[in-house]
Amino acid sequence: MSKLHEALSTLRPKGFDDIPVDDLNVFLTDIFSQAELIANSVPPPPGGSDFKSSHRSRSDVNGAFSASEVTVSSARRPPPAPEHAEFQKAWGQPLKLSAKDSALGISVFKMAGHDRHGAWFARTSVHEGLGFEKWKKAMMREFPESLAVQGGPGEGNIRGIGGDRRLESKVAGGVGKLEGMSIV
Repeated sequence: MSKLHEALSTLRPKGFDDIPVDDLNVFLTDIFSQAELIANSVPPPPGGSDFKSSHRSRSDVNGAFSASEVTVSSARRPPPAPEHAEFQKAWGQPLKLSAKDSALGISVFKMAGHDRHGAWFARTSVHEGLGFEKWKKAMMREFPESLAVQGGPGEGNIRGIGGDRRLESKVAGGVGKLEGMSIV
């Protein structure tokens, strides 16, 4: 298994017994390191300008109040570390999508999973109109929303997450928070 596929495997669901709750700092630090490799492995969108020399296309950092008001930036992220750049080739060519399926022109990649659990999909983009704090707040609301079951078990699935209820919530000082849920 390649280093990239090993990193992707860290994102798969885990049993609570497989999580070292007494050493969450090391566990989460490793997951974040693997996530950095994954994020750096996704090829950047075509075109655009270097991050350091680019300029905002809008003056309002938090001007967007809905997804339709967020704009795609021409800025491109800084190049990944040399040890991560080699993994961009693993994603191959972007999928051919219609304008309807990719209204913002964002490249989407698909890579076969070598673990019999399906394929991996990835995309990368830089957006304007939604500052970090607003973005973070929206992402923090997504996990509890996935637990809002409407009907029987599994009917409240959002983006493939079939959680019924939160089982655990542990904070790893200075690193992050781990939340576990039951999967149906």
